[in-house]
Amino acid sequence: MEFTTGTSHELPEEVLVGLAQYRHKVFVETLGWDLATQAGLELDQFDRPDTLYVAAREEGRYVGVARLLPTVRPYLLSEIFPELMGDSPPPSSDEVWELSRFAAIDFQSNVLSGQFSSPTTVGLLEAVRSCALRHGASRLITTLSSPGIERLLRKLGYLAYRAGPPQIINGHPLFACWIELNNTSNDCR
Repeated sequence: MEFTTGTSHELPEEVLVGLAQYRHKVFVETLGWDLATQAGLELDQFDRPDTLYVAAREEGRYVGVARLLPTVRPYLLSEIFPELMGDSPPPSSDEVWELSRFAAIDFQSNVLSGQFSSPTTVGLLEAVRSCALRHGASRLITTLSSPGIERLLRKLGYLAYRAGPPQIINGHPLFACWIELNNTSNDCR
């Protein structure tokens, strides 16, 4: 499995297009999210020059993706879902980055690996952690996490906990989740 990280300025155009196509297939076609898309690409206002991407590929096909956003600029949680923070304001710090659009699905094998501790999910989380640490993050805040994701993170040795109480969004209990990057039993630096 190959992991690629970088911003839109650092990654080749074909990688950026591949990521946007993969996200469309995951979030729009598979999960049925009502997102504005164009020409089979899932991109939004948070896909900017300072956005970091982490992509997992196996035999040339995308099997995982994640997006990292600095919280000192507008990001998904702060702009669209601030209620997931409960009584706390959304974070704004150089040391906190948002993890969003995380998915690990191998469409060739039709395995949804984001909910299980598959090698793809574990590897993608480790690549995200490593990338975030290299860019000065000590914590991540996730948007639209489910109880299963929280359990998965803990099972994998991450210190993860809810930022606020779950909210029902599109019929699902979801919450923002803190992930401490320096307090983990994973050695993926």
